[in-house]
Amino acid sequence: INFEHEQANIIDAECILCGRCVVACPQNAKRVQNDVDAVRAAMRAGRRVVASVAPSFIADFEVDGIEPFAEALRALGFADAGETALGAHIVKTEYEKLIQSNAQEVIISSCCHSTVKLIRKYFPAAAKYIAPVLSPMQAHAAYLKERDPEAFVVFIGPCISKKDELLEFPGATDVVLTFEELRGWMEEEGVSFPPMQAGQERFRSRFFPTTGGIIRSMDIAGTGYRYLAVDGAENCIAALREVVSGELAHCFIEMSVCEGSCIAGPMTKRYRDHMLRCRGAVEDYAYSPENADFSAELSSELHRKIDPDVLHEQRPGEQAIREILARMGKTSPDQELNCGTCGYPTCRDKAIAVYQGKADISMCLPFMRDKAESLSNKIIDATPNGIMVLDEALDIQQINAAACQIFGGAAPHELRKKPVVDILNPADFAEVLATGHNITDRKVYLDRYDRFVESSIVYDKQNHLIICVLRDVTERERVSEKKRALKNSTIETADRVVEKQMRVAQEIASLLGETTAETKIALTKLKAAALSDEDE
Repeated sequence: INFEHEQANIIDAECILCGRCVVACPQNAKRVQNDVDAVRAAMRAGRRVVASVAPSFIADFEVDGIEPFAEALRALGFADAGETALGAHIVKTEYEKLIQSNAQEVIISSCCHSTVKLIRKYFPAAAKYIAPVLSPMQAHAAYLKERDPEAFVVFIGPCISKKDELLEFPGATDVVLTFEELRGWMEEEGVSFPPMQAGQERFRSRFFPTTGGIIRSMDIAGTGYRYLAVDGAENCIAALREVVSGELAHCFIEMSVCEGSCIAGPMTKRYRDHMLRCRGAVEDYAYSPENADFSAELSSELHRKIDPDVLHEQRPGEQAIREILARMGKTSPDQELNCGTCGYPTCRDKAIAVYQGKADISMCLPFMRDKAESLSNKIIDATPNGIMVLDEALDIQQINAAACQIFGGAAPHELRKKPVVDILNPADFAEVLATGHNITDRKVYLDRYDRFVESSIVYDKQNHLIICVLRDVTERERVSEKKRALKNSTIETADRVVEKQMRVAQEIASLLGETTAETKIALTKLKAAALSDEDE
């Protein structure tokens, strides 16, 4: 894939069609081309449509053999159906001839098209070791058309890569359907499988869809070759590195890109939840104590030429790789964790992908985590508010410099891992922990430090953490205290002035009262004297 504008895209030229993206995507963003309409069109045109059913069907569907499966297909309009395992028998017989001829030191099975693509694109030096033999799909289709040249052959199987094989190596197969497409078609038409029946005949070429199944179907005694089975893309890659090294000799290697081989193909449904049942179904259907097998032969050409399909990519020089690694925060080899979370096996591979435009630097979990932590730490350190993070035991897990300043100027590392009771009354924290109710902007006086703070405490129950934000409001409180003191002083002064004025007023009133009385008496006396003179 490449990663552009925060969107992953398939690079078709580099894809081996393993189908992992289809399986992994939870949104079903990756979809496989549906070819059911092409089969329906052939039926409407009057073609005799015949199915070649991959041997993994026995593991993925609730049937006990090809006959009930074929009956369901006939209900959909197929003229007939047969097992691709018959083509597998033809192919394994050709493998045996190849081994007997001692024509190749190393022989890699050619059944899995994704394996063939992997080798051709990424290990071209190993292409010469791929068995130059048709796949079972092609061999069985050729067998069917030898007997009915007008047949329209539809392969039904567990992989998406077979659709590409049909185009890349044209043969007798006309259309490829996946098990998923078939399920959808059957549901749409309301077709189901008939009841299972006992007593099916067993053939060992039906082992093909399991890991080691090709080898189990072959006659290997006394050939002088070693027989090894490898499944899973990573294991195939590791094995191919050994093959290319040239250290192997007289070795037959069965390779499948799917871990679990074909019964675990991307278009299978049951294997991921019922691995043992799926393997058991194959075992029951294939195992024969007498090593019984099909007896079919193919008169047409079984050989196919498989050439390398080398990828031509621009490779960066060492200096360019180092520069990209440095941008990812990896300036020394010990910082190259090679954790694989980006999807690339090593940090250098990721750097090369960035150079080629396939990846973005942000696709590095440690880099983004460190960047996020660094940004988070910078924000926490830069904030003027004190921040503390406690665990549920009320021990300090994180504290910033602003909080340390509130608590007397200790360094953050000196307070981490210490109980909060060493620096604060833990009552508020215990309250939040016990009740689950957060505290917001509660004013607290820290008498030990002669500081006022507004404390907000939040309990993160999911992460078992208590987060405390302390805002130092000491200066504000000091100013408020001065204002309160000034106000009180002003009020007291005003009260004193008023009181004094009242006393003065009272004294004046008293003096005026005495003077008035004396004046009244004097005037009365004068009046009386005047009246007395008149009488005389």
